[in-house]
Amino acid sequence: MHPDFANNPFVYVIYGYGSTYSAKVVRYTYAGGNLTSPQVLLDQIPAASIHNGSRLLISGGKLYISTGDAADTNLPQNINSLAGKILRINLDGSIPADNPYPNNPVWSLGHRNPQGLTQVGNKIFSSEHGPDSDDEINVIEKGRNYGWPNIKGFCNESGEQSFCSSNNVAEPLINWTPTIAPSGLTYYNNNYIPQFKNSLLLAVLKGTKLMQLKLDDAQAKIIETKDFYVNTYGRVRAVCQSPEGKLYICTSNGSDDKIVEIAK
Repeated sequence: MHPDFANNPFVYVIYGYGSTYSAKVVRYTYAGGNLTSPQVLLDQIPAASIHNGSRLLISGGKLYISTGDAADTNLPQNINSLAGKILRINLDGSIPADNPYPNNPVWSLGHRNPQGLTQVGNKIFSSEHGPDSDDEINVIEKGRNYGWPNIKGFCNESGEQSFCSSNNVAEPLINWTPTIAPSGLTYYNNNYIPQFKNSLLLAVLKGTKLMQLKLDDAQAKIIETKDFYVNTYGRVRAVCQSPEGKLYICTSNGSDDKIVEIAK
């Protein structure tokens, strides 16, 4: 939703479509209980049956869009492709003048399948699926390269250091091997559920749980992790917070999916 929804009743959506499968970002107007007047803001994002990313975040008057590699490892390192990126556009679909590449919506590159975006202070955090190892939490920075497919997780394997040094690669805050399949991500700093204060909350698919990632006071490091609702609801796809501090998680089990309220 537009941050000034009362005066700009816009809803932003990304979805896949077409026989030549692609994704598009569309802005709808909410009126009379319906979504009307679709305006396409960004189109022809490569898509596939897997690795489509597709999380939206509005921060500082800009729309950030996560995209996966669309099952093509040639795309994340190509700045002329919209796949395997965090994209950044204005709320009307135009390209910000301060993006790292002129007339290009690419904000960061080298992503495999980022499925979570959230803002913490002036930082943007992302959750990302690794291949058979190295799921990640990253801090997204302007123009940085996040390594895929050349790098998995940290720059700690033979041959990775030279690529990392020459390509401005940003290492993750944390990684997981075996993989847990991290998905939706939100930042919680409310008194309603005190134990979650100053934490990232991560929806986990393969690991079938909600995970708390406690941040340090500078919100620059993850200092503790804790699991909740393990195997209680199955695969957890998304997590969001209400204004009063309640949490809502959405399951992704293929059938009997539900939204669950977590009040305390």
